[in-house]
Formats: sequence, structure tokens, C-alpha cells
Amino acid sequence: MAEESGFKLLVTNQSSTDRMIRGIVAAILIIVSYTSGFDTTIGMMALAVAGVLVFNVISGNCYIYRVLGINTCPVDLKSE
Repeated sequence: MAEESGFKLLVTNQSSTDRMIRGIVAAILIIVSYTSGFDTTIGMMALAVAGVLVFNVISGNCYIYRVLGINTCPVDLKSE
């Protein structure tokens, strides 16, 4: 897509506090999947959710926030 269209794939829309909470929850889910066993349904679901949360922490982007129009990032990125 052209840069003029205004659509960016990865837009930071999470504050550092939001990212830290997601990181802690992801770590807990990884521990849960380790203790319950990786071959169980609960372990696999915990790993899948933890993977999504780790992506959110690293990228600072949450697609659910984007669809709902939520932005907890304190920096105004629309002026760039």
C-alpha cells in the first residue's frame, strides 16, 4: 500500500504499563502450560494465548484495540 493511504500494519497503541501487564500474564500462562503439560488442551491453549501476548508486548500493537479504536499509548503518533 502507498504511504499516503495512512494505513500502517504495526501501530503502537499500548502504553508501557499495558505491555508490562501483558508480559506478566504471558509468563504466567507459559508456566501454566509447562506445569500442566504441553500435550494437554489447557497447555496448548495457554501457549497460544501467551504467544499472542508476547507478540503484543514486543510490537506494542494490539489488533483488538485497533478494531475498537482504543489507544493507551501516551504519544500522539498521528502527527508523524
